[in-house]
Amino acid sequence: MRHSLYLSLAAWLIRADLRREERVWRRKVSRSAYDIPWDNPYLLRDIGLEADGRPFGRSINEDQRVARRMHLLSQFISLRIPT
Repeated sequence: MRHSLYLSLAAWLIRADLRREERVWRRKVSRSAYDIPWDNPYLLRDIGLEADGRPFGRSINEDQRVARRMHLLSQFISLRIPT
């Protein structure tokens, strides 16, 4: 089944937005790198960060997040408001 052009464009824009958020997050982490003990994994775990600096609990990858947002967008597009 082929997706509509608008849904494909929405998926592309969502991926671009996720990449932008990733760049902003990396920039923020690199600016605050002097505050966090990056060389000590035990202290990182104590403050709730993985070894690469990401917070615990983010277990979904980018494809799953895009699929979820695409599903929500398609539901929103097909929504008919009774007037």
